[in-house]
Amino acid sequence: MTPKPRPGTQLIAPERDELYAGLRVHSAIGEGAMGRAYLVAHPILRAPSVLKIFKQRDHTDVFSEAHLAARVRSPHVVDVLDAGHDRHGQPFLVVQYVDGIDLEELRTTLLRCGLRLPYAQVARMLAQAARGLHAIHQAGILHRDIKPANLFLAGDGTVQVGDLGVAVESLRARSGSRLTGTPLYMAPELWNEDQERASDRRADLYSLGATGHALATGSSPFDGPSILEIARAHLEQEYAPEPVNDPVGAYLFAVLKTTLEKHIEHRPHTAEHVARALERVAEPCPRFTVDGPRRARFGALTVQLVEGDITAQECDVIVSAANVDLHMKEGVAAQLARVGGRAIEAEATSLAPARMGDVVWTGPGRLRCKWIAHAVSALGGAVCLQRATLRTLLGAEERAARSVVFPALGTGVAQVPIELAAHLILQAMTTFAAFQPTHVRELRVVLYGRDHFLRWSNILSAACGEEKPSGRFTGALGSREQGGVGSDETL
Repeated sequence: MTPKPRPGTQLIAPERDELYAGLRVHSAIGEGAMGRAYLVAHPILRAPSVLKIFKQRDHTDVFSEAHLAARVRSPHVVDVLDAGHDRHGQPFLVVQYVDGIDLEELRTTLLRCGLRLPYAQVARMLAQAARGLHAIHQAGILHRDIKPANLFLAGDGTVQVGDLGVAVESLRARSGSRLTGTPLYMAPELWNEDQERASDRRADLYSLGATGHALATGSSPFDGPSILEIARAHLEQEYAPEPVNDPVGAYLFAVLKTTLEKHIEHRPHTAEHVARALERVAEPCPRFTVDGPRRARFGALTVQLVEGDITAQECDVIVSAANVDLHMKEGVAAQLARVGGRAIEAEATSLAPARMGDVVWTGPGRLRCKWIAHAVSALGGAVCLQRATLRTLLGAEERAARSVVFPALGTGVAQVPIELAAHLILQAMTTFAAFQPTHVRELRVVLYGRDHFLRWSNILSAACGEEKPSGRFTGALGSREQGGVGSDETL
């Protein structure tokens, strides 16, 4: 029999490496009023997911998210995988892990960088979110909390709608359920507590439009110093699109204006209509094009493969393959500490523990760079390569770095297959290029040994649409007598 939760008890947190509901716990990744989230991985399938453990509360159906999300099938909605009670009677939920960052983190990081998302990219991200929202609505569900923090950008550039924690069935909303949402993004009818209109899916479209404005400009369309002033802005202040000369931007803001109409009848009828309108100006992430042997260009960035020793690289940022304790005793990290000095490790461990997907920045010690980015990217099947890559590149842009050198993240102690790691990292690099950074220009991947180099070369060639490399390589890779293995020459 399932143990009953005891109201008022404290959350009993699992230990790291503990098996919980058949999943191995790696690290906490977030905490809120409702409970705590952990990154976990299936010990046999070695596939990551997110475990949510809820605090005990009376008169609350903590499984409402699972009940509703299980109805929805869309590539643009985060899947719910499992739900139940643990041995302590605590309710838990297992959801799909999106290897990337949420759009609120992206928005705030770009603001610190002095950047804005290109309008065509905002249109692409919103269109995908609109398709996910349409699938939610078609399942008879109102999301009720669309905002940047609940839209997740995967490393391949795909956006998914997540966190249905306050979602509700449309029929239940009409029967007088509690109104909820995030003030900066709530539709006027929610502030008026108009039950009939608040149960209309077009309230979610208003929130999507407010989210789009925040992504395009960096700030919310309706704001104020207090909740009262925010409410007044939503109720009385007409939406003023940002004046732009760019035709894509002008079109984007015109679409947003239709979603932000005060009267619900004037908004688009469905999220599908919004998606179709935005897709007219949306652009995909840039593709790789050949820019020389073992070198490719995507957007304004170049990536080159180097066979050699990462400690010999001269650049702005060197990326270290880190663990959650941030000690530097194995693999690439040990090599960097040996050459750069143990002061690097002392600074890193003083900032421990890190969470999976985190990037911790330290000084370079004696290495010929300005910063070390300690990327906690993979461990025991929990692969956070794209989240760590995106955060590394955004952190480099924030520091006005021009060149970033990566090792083959995840392929050492974490045992991620080389081809998979290469594919995921290169995808995240192209997604970053779509943000049109102004500082980061040169990316290098330093690979130790001929086998790793050739396997990465094959993945890069495939990304460029080239035929698989064949025949005898010359140059730096040519022969051992010429110093091919371990050399620092670029092919």
